[in-house]
Amino acid sequence: MAAGRCEVLQASVVELPFENDSFNLVTAFETIYFCPGLANCFRKVHWVTKPGGIFFICNESNSKTSKDDKWVEKIDCMIIYNAVQILNALNEAGFSNAHVNKNEKG
Repeated sequence: MAAGRCEVLQASVVELPFENDSFNLVTAFETIYFCPGLANCFRKVHWVTKPGGIFFICNESNSKTSKDDKWVEKIDCMIIYNAVQILNALNEAGFSNAHVNKNEKG
């Protein structure tokens, strides 16, 4: 950051302040739980992602454990999506080649 190679910006996914095809890589770490309308938000991300670019989503919660229910009860507006819901929203938003990698600890 000190070298000017990285800039951190804060914005709502609903109103991204970037031009079409701006990024090769867009990340969402533990944030899609708060997207108002998952497919619509993913459309906005698709719009700012360059052709051939990557949208990388990392979620710890997957709606499969009772811990997930606890978080939803404590945090307003939190929705925990499962892999099928996320893949469907990505496809609906225009992303292709979407897949899920699971690192489930047993």
